[in-house]
Amino acid sequence: MSNRAQWPIPESEWVEFASVEWCDEANRYLQEQAALHPEALDGVEWSVTERWRNAPPHLGFRDNVAGFWFTISGGTIEVGPGPAGEAATEIDGDYNTILPIGWTIYNGDPEVQARAQREYGHLSRDKPVKMTGQFPSHPPLLPFLGGLHDHMARRTVNNPDVDHRLEHYGLASNARELSEQGRTVLERAFTAEMIEELRASGGGGRHWEEMVVHPWVATLVDHTLGEGSVVVRHERGSPGEGTLTAIWTLSDEAMPTVEAGSIVVSVGAAIDAESDGASKVVYAAAASELAEFHVEIGGDAALRNPPVFLSRCSTNS
Repeated sequence: MSNRAQWPIPESEWVEFASVEWCDEANRYLQEQAALHPEALDGVEWSVTERWRNAPPHLGFRDNVAGFWFTISGGTIEVGPGPAGEAATEIDGDYNTILPIGWTIYNGDPEVQARAQREYGHLSRDKPVKMTGQFPSHPPLLPFLGGLHDHMARRTVNNPDVDHRLEHYGLASNARELSEQGRTVLERAFTAEMIEELRASGGGGRHWEEMVVHPWVATLVDHTLGEGSVVVRHERGSPGEGTLTAIWTLSDEAMPTVEAGSIVVSVGAAIDAESDGASKVVYAAAASELAEFHVEIGGDAALRNPPVFLSRCSTNS
């Protein structure tokens, strides 16, 4: 359905965040860039480690603390999997909290970067990312490091352990409500700033693409609809069987008893047209009748989106 053979990065290069394979690819990229731009490392003596707690157990890290480290010294760079004991710059946080940042492709757009940090920081609640130390101020090194982020984001898949995501996002009760009642509300799921931006954008473009991959919604989609589910075009009166609809409330008047900034998730409901004060994304199970109406995207959208988005669409190129 997703026509992955035509994506800019083939599925064979997709990797789990902070896995050994992920670190191997980061090392390959950095070594390649170091050979092309040796001046970026001139005079830099620096080490960094990232530690991501509550990583999925199948990654095999001790105490489920994933991460990676790299050092720059004497004009060379070394990279390795797993967190180092200490480094000049240390970054600590929760695995599933940082994962959406890891898959966000910035493409040199500071607004995209700021929005990702704002929205995913909002979701982290009591699990903020902490950093000690500083990044080097050596100007030639900055695009070098920025390039690493986007290179890996284009290859970074979602955590495939759906139950692990349910637990660490605190969504177990929402999943039960969805199963038993067909509906649940994800409260405080996006910020007041996002509300204004969605209103201004009309719920389209890059903002809509980011709506599709909201980590809480994506987790409930995977839990409810299973592997291979897709995002579909929706029209008033479309049958709802085998679907999950996520309604983003942009005003307190949009839905009774639901505050703006919440996402109402329902399964199997008849699909209505967009209404004032709300925007929606509809997902369909791979075997459902609506799956054939999956969203098709062009080359530009494919280039700016990660596997977690691409796997729910197909290309029209």
